[in-house]
Amino acid sequence: MNFKYPGFFFIALIFCGCTSEIFQPQPRSFSQGDLSNCLSRDCPNIAIDYLFYTPQNNRELQLNKAITSFIAASLYLEDPSKEPTALTINIAAQGFVDSYWRDHAEFPDLAAEYFVEASVTETHRDEIFLSLEFKLYKYTGGAHGYRDVSYINFDKQTGKELTNQALFKHYDALSEFAEIEFRKAFTIAQQSSINVNNFWFNDNTFTMPSTLGFVQDSLVLHYNQHEIASYRDAPVIVRIPLDQVKAFMK
Repeated sequence: MNFKYPGFFFIALIFCGCTSEIFQPQPRSFSQGDLSNCLSRDCPNIAIDYLFYTPQNNRELQLNKAITSFIAASLYLEDPSKEPTALTINIAAQGFVDSYWRDHAEFPDLAAEYFVEASVTETHRDEIFLSLEFKLYKYTGGAHGYRDVSYINFDKQTGKELTNQALFKHYDALSEFAEIEFRKAFTIAQQSSINVNNFWFNDNTFTMPSTLGFVQDSLVLHYNQHEIASYRDAPVIVRIPLDQVKAFMK
């Protein structure tokens, strides 16, 4: 293709903002210092590292919404039977700070300092989907804090969240294969109880973790605290090379 005025072509590219790559992540962070009323008053520590995807269409908007929802839930300290309603990170963080101030006003001798550490990382991307890892560590009193890792997989064509059944055409067969790999990882003979090494699988039956993630070229089975083992032994993690599970995928 020939352009009589090549300069106009490049100017047009700049103004249309066109790009061949979708889902462009921008690293961002948030702390209690980003709240104006924390500049003059004691606040709980908030350390959040996350991604913001440059909006090009509805696909990126859905990823950004999922990320904001995770952060809002991480900062939520109110009625656990209700969903958090904060639509922005600032509002969610202020809610966390307000809860901290309320609790310490009601219980002045409360020595524990609250804090939240959360992160969102892109751990896998291919031509079909991308995988995000959500990490949370929160302390609001007690013997120890709350730690959780979860994954969400997104369809690159639509931006919609992919369920395990949407990712895998033979999910039951994958579960059977994963049990074999789990037993290998923890040296559990096939004829032995799956709970022989102090695991807590219900009814002595292997089950997949609540979420499945992809980290680089591996499928990750990540069992969180108290999911299948004691707090002391958690988390329980098994990695399976991606080329070994591709046959189960759609």
